[in-house]
Amino acid sequence: MRKSDRLIYYLSKKTVIVLFIYYFFLLIGGGIVTIYIAVALMKSVSQIQILKMSFVASLAVSGMLCSVQYIKRLYKACLTDRIISCNDAIKCIGNVAYFVFRPFFAFAFSVVMVFALLSGLFVVAGNLDYILNEKFVYLCVVVSGFLGFSVGSVVDKFEKASEEKVSSIMRNIIEEKNDD
Repeated sequence: MRKSDRLIYYLSKKTVIVLFIYYFFLLIGGGIVTIYIAVALMKSVSQIQILKMSFVASLAVSGMLCSVQYIKRLYKACLTDRIISCNDAIKCIGNVAYFVFRPFFAFAFSVVMVFALLSGLFVVAGNLDYILNEKFVYLCVVVSGFLGFSVGSVVDKFEKASEEKVSSIMRNIIEEKNDD
């Protein structure tokens, strides 16, 4: 059983309904934007348009698949009696924030991912002319989909990696001062 399958959420019935509607609109909106971009890619487009489409499609798909994950998480919590009516305002606010901000985390990681792909492919190809075409948009969409769907895991892994990196840097700084 996964950790998320054991979580208890403190939400009112009204809040749960609003969250389902919120995720449904993100899902539909992301789908519409993605389809629009896929159709637009059938025309001849400039590299600037390709780059814009990469960012917009990445945001749309990450939000769309994040919505799928959190709709699933919400309905599973409803079906397994893991939603408790909220009496503590702080717990309610924290639970609502958890659900509302997850798509924005997915959006942020998608933007960083586009830059990471651009920089990595630029190093390999040596020129953006070979990179910025419709295939780059497709690559961004696929990677953003995975990021959006697994944003909770991405946040946890990013936090752990960041802590390890900062600790390593701090140890090196302290060792250098001790050597002096």
